[in-house]
Amino acid sequence: MLSGLFCAGPDAWALGENYKRSLKLQLNFIISKHPKYTSGGSSDILQGLDCSGYIFLAARSAGIPGITRTTTTRMALGLGGWTGKDVDFLDADELDLTFWTFNKNRLNGHVGALLRDRHGMPKVTHASTRKGVVLEDMHGHLLRNLTKVRRLTIGD
Repeated sequence: MLSGLFCAGPDAWALGENYKRSLKLQLNFIISKHPKYTSGGSSDILQGLDCSGYIFLAARSAGIPGITRTTTTRMALGLGGWTGKDVDFLDADELDLTFWTFNKNRLNGHVGALLRDRHGMPKVTHASTRKGVVLEDMHGHLLRNLTKVRRLTIGD
């Protein structure tokens, strides 16, 4: 396994361990600040964040290269530097991106990131329009409306 930008896995290249640690720290830091939901928010946790802005801010703060601020739909397509490989939810790892379609007119219109609790159970962090940035159990409507899981393979 490489410790730089990428690490070799059985199926795909993914973010290296240093970036994973940094991204997880950034996500947890932002979660601890409980930013409110603000449409278009992507740079100031005091002003609020939207879902794609939250993931972008955490990744940029983690030092992940090559990404740009873009929409959730474009992230799901791998545009703006958000390249990756789609994986089945049962094969998902911590920090894989999760996409939902809550509005039928906006395929993959909401994004979050998988985390695990201390028992290894899946959780998801995202910017909820009602609750702001949250960490929630991955079940119920979040699991039913899940449309895509993407393992990031971004970098230079």
